[in-house]
Amino acid sequence: MESPARTSHNSTNHLISENSPYLLAHAHNPVDWYPWGDEALKKAEREDKLIFLSIGYAACHWCHVMEHESFENDEIAAILNEHYVSIKVDREQRPDLDEIYMAFTTSMTGHGGWPMSVFLTPDRKPVFAGTYFPPDDRFGRPGFKKVITEIAAAYRQDKGLIKQSAADIFTKVTEIINRKVPPTLLSRQMPAAAAEGLMKNFDNYNGGFGNAPKFPHALELSLFLRHYRKTGDLSFLQAAEKALTAMAHGGIFDQVGGGFARYATDARWLVPHFEKMLYDNALLAPVYIEAYQITGNEFYLDITRRTLDFILREMTDKAGGFYSALDADSEGKEGKFYVWSKREIEEILGGDSDRFIKYFNVTEQGNFEGYNILNVDAGSERIRQESGITDFDAYIGDGLSRLLEARSRRVRPLTDDKILASWNGLALSAFCRGYQVTGDGRYLDAAVRNASSVHEELYRDGKMAHSFRSGRRSSGQFLEDYAYYIQGLIELYQTDHENNGRWLAFATELAETAQALFMDDGGHFYLRPSGQDDLIFRPGNETDGALPAPGSVMIANLLKLNRITENQTYLASAEKALKALSGLFSRAPGGMTAGVLALDYYFSDKIEIVIVGEGETKRAMVDEIHKRFLPNKVIAVSCSGDEAGGPLFVGRRAEGGEVLAFVCRNSVCNLPASTLEELQAQLSDI
Repeated sequence: MESPARTSHNSTNHLISENSPYLLAHAHNPVDWYPWGDEALKKAEREDKLIFLSIGYAACHWCHVMEHESFENDEIAAILNEHYVSIKVDREQRPDLDEIYMAFTTSMTGHGGWPMSVFLTPDRKPVFAGTYFPPDDRFGRPGFKKVITEIAAAYRQDKGLIKQSAADIFTKVTEIINRKVPPTLLSRQMPAAAAEGLMKNFDNYNGGFGNAPKFPHALELSLFLRHYRKTGDLSFLQAAEKALTAMAHGGIFDQVGGGFARYATDARWLVPHFEKMLYDNALLAPVYIEAYQITGNEFYLDITRRTLDFILREMTDKAGGFYSALDADSEGKEGKFYVWSKREIEEILGGDSDRFIKYFNVTEQGNFEGYNILNVDAGSERIRQESGITDFDAYIGDGLSRLLEARSRRVRPLTDDKILASWNGLALSAFCRGYQVTGDGRYLDAAVRNASSVHEELYRDGKMAHSFRSGRRSSGQFLEDYAYYIQGLIELYQTDHENNGRWLAFATELAETAQALFMDDGGHFYLRPSGQDDLIFRPGNETDGALPAPGSVMIANLLKLNRITENQTYLASAEKALKALSGLFSRAPGGMTAGVLALDYYFSDKIEIVIVGEGETKRAMVDEIHKRFLPNKVIAVSCSGDEAGGPLFVGRRAEGGEVLAFVCRNSVCNLPASTLEELQAQLSDI
C-alpha cells in the first residue's frame, strides 16, 4: 500500500527527545504527542482533558498506515490538540502499559491488535478502545475523525457520565483480570492433555494451528516434540515436522536472506506480514534444532543456520547486542524490499535462471501485488529431480547469494535498533543452542559478546534495564527481562565451558532479584514490581501471547537453577508458582504452553551430565550429548572440575589427562564414563 510522505518538518512535538525509533518517527507529526510520563498525565488532570493513548511499534505496518492517514492529517491533528492530551507509547519499551490497555481493548471490543487506540479519562481509565481506524468511514469501520469528534463532544456535554462509565468499566474488567482460578492438584497427565488439546486445532493440510492469519507457535511445536519423545506417538512428530517444513518452504521464511517474518496472512504460509522480529527468530531456531536432533534431517539444521546468520548479518550491534526488528515497509510499500519480478531475477541470474525461477514458483503475474514471494512446494522437488544438475543445492545457493547481493542495494526497511534485554535473552539461548549442534564458533562468539554487552550496558547497581539505545538505558524493571535473560544465561552456562562460573553467578544474581521484585506470597508473578504510580493496576500475565509468559519461563529457570546449584529455595519457589497456576493447567492449558513446558520439566526425570577433563575425548563427549534430543538435561563441563561452576563439580575431578563423564538421573549417578562408547551406552538408557 503506497503511503504519502511529508517532504518537510513543519511540526515538532514532545517525542523529539525520546530514544525509541517508533516514537522518534512520530516526532514531527502535527499531533502534539507526548511520551507516557508525569508531564502528559499531569497536564490531562490539570486541564481535565481526555487522553488519547496510541500504542504501537516500529515494525507495525498498520501503525504506519494510521500515522500517514490520520496523524499527519492537519485537520485531525487540530481536533486532537484542542480536545485531548495525546500520548504515544512504544509497546516494546512499555510492555506493562501494553498489557494493561490491551486487556481493556479486548474486553471492550472482543479483539486486540496494533495500533491500539484507547481513550482515557484524566485518571487513566479507559472510556473507549479500538485498534486501527481509517481517517473517514470505510471498511465497515468508523472514521477516526468522527470518533475523536464525537467522544470529545460527549465529554464536554457530560463529563460526570463519561467518568462514571469509565469507573464502571474499570471495576468490571479488573475484577475479571484479578480473578484467580482456584488451585488444584498438579498432575503428570497435564502436559499430555495440553498437547492432545492443541492437536485438535492443528491444520493437517497446511501445517500449523488454525486458519489465517497464521502464527508460528514455536512453543507448541516444541511441546509436540517432547510429547512424541515421551510417548512414541508419531502423530505429534509428524505434526511438528509438517508445520516446520511448511513454514520453511513458505513466504513467511525469507528464502533469499533467511529469517522468519512475524506471521502469514494466509493459511498456507505464503504471504507474510513482512516485519521481522528478533523474538520470533529466537524462538523458532531452537525448535528447528530439536527437530534436527530427533530426525537427523539436515534440512532443519540448514534453516537454523540461515536464521541465526540473518540475525548476525542484519540485527547485531557492534558491541554484541541484538536489534529488535526490521520494518515491514520500505519506500512506503509493504514488502517491497523482499519481493521480485520475474524479469528482475532473469536479469540477475542470466541464462541460469530458468530452473531457479521454476523451483521458487516465480511467474510473470506474481503472487503478491504483481510481484513474487519466493516459495517452495511439491513441484519444486520435481524441478530438482528433473534438473540434471549434479549439485542442485549449490546451484540454488549460488542463485540466492546473487539475489541477496542485488537486494542489498535496495532501500532497506527501517531497523528498530533498540536493544531489549528480554528479547536478547531469547536470542542468547538460540545462539547457544546453535553452537551446540553446529560447532560454529561464530555463534558462541555472538553469545558471549551479547552476555558481556548486556552485563555492561543494561545491568547496573543490581538492576536490569529493559531497553538500551544510543548510550541511553530505560528506567524501570520488567519481569520479562529477568526471566528471558536468565534462561539465556543458563544455556550459556552449558555452552561456554571456560566461563561457566561467571554466567552462573550472573544468572543467580538475576534470579534472586526477580523473586524479590516480581513474585508475591501466593506464588504469582507480576510484570512489574509493586508500587508503580503510573499504572492503574499491577499487571500480571499467566498466559502466553506473542511471547511466552515470563512467569512461566521464570519457573523453568528456577527448576534448572535448583539442579545446577542445589539451592532448595529455588525449588520451593518454583513449586509454589506451579501450584498457583495449577487451576489454569487444568482448565485452559492450551493458552499457557510455556507453563506446561515448565510443568513437564518438573515431572520428568532430571538428567545431569557433568564432564571434567580436557582433550579430544571431552569434545567428542560434548558433541555426542548435544546431538541428542534430551530436553530435560543439564550439562556442566569443566577442564579441571573447578567448583566455581557450581556444586555439580564438587568431588568430580579427572586426573592425569583423563576425561570423565558423570551421568545422573534424579540425582542417582552411574559410574563415570571414561570413553565415548561408555557415555553412548549410558545415554541410550535415558
